[in-house]
Amino acid sequence: MKENYKIIIVDDHQLFADGMVRILADEDDFEVIGICNNSTELYHMLNNHKPDLIMLDIQMGGTNGLELCSDLKKTMPQIKIILISMFESLNVVNEGKNSGANGYIPKTTDAALVKKSIREVMEGKDIFIKPVNPETKVDLEGGSYAFLLSKREREIILYVKKGFTSKATAEELNISQFTVDTHRKNILRKLKLNSLKELISYAYENNL
Repeated sequence: MKENYKIIIVDDHQLFADGMVRILADEDDFEVIGICNNSTELYHMLNNHKPDLIMLDIQMGGTNGLELCSDLKKTMPQIKIILISMFESLNVVNEGKNSGANGYIPKTTDAALVKKSIREVMEGKDIFIKPVNPETKVDLEGGSYAFLLSKREREIILYVKKGFTSKATAEELNISQFTVDTHRKNILRKLKLNSLKELISYAYENNL
């Protein structure tokens, strides 16, 4: 007898979420127990339901899926999480791994591979489907990777734009200088930039 996997879909694109439900409904071992449009709805649902798997969109209005994934993995490590995204990029895949996700599936993935990936993740494997065109730049917020940034990283950028040093920023935010320096390095890595000068230009161009 096959195990029945309880699944929650978190995506603010209703058409995609409904389509995913139809795909998974064909399988006896999959049971979609809920659809959520944001993190608030998800946490409310988790008060009453215990899913085996969450399929989580990386970028939703008001919700950073990568941050949400990290938070969920800290509090509910037993729940498997597969990130889903319309953006195909190795940068996105790598940030997904860093967030603690168990998998990554582009929204262009065909139904058979989606089902196969879910089963493999539930069996304990990590499945990160590589993009077909990994060098294609993400077309979002002016063609940027800005959606990968955490709230704290966006806050750090504001201080960089003001000309604050790492030490001054640390004092303002009541955190260590080492933490600020680490955030700065992560920001440059995520945005594929090489210097703070480039970051400042980028921040103004993308309204960060």
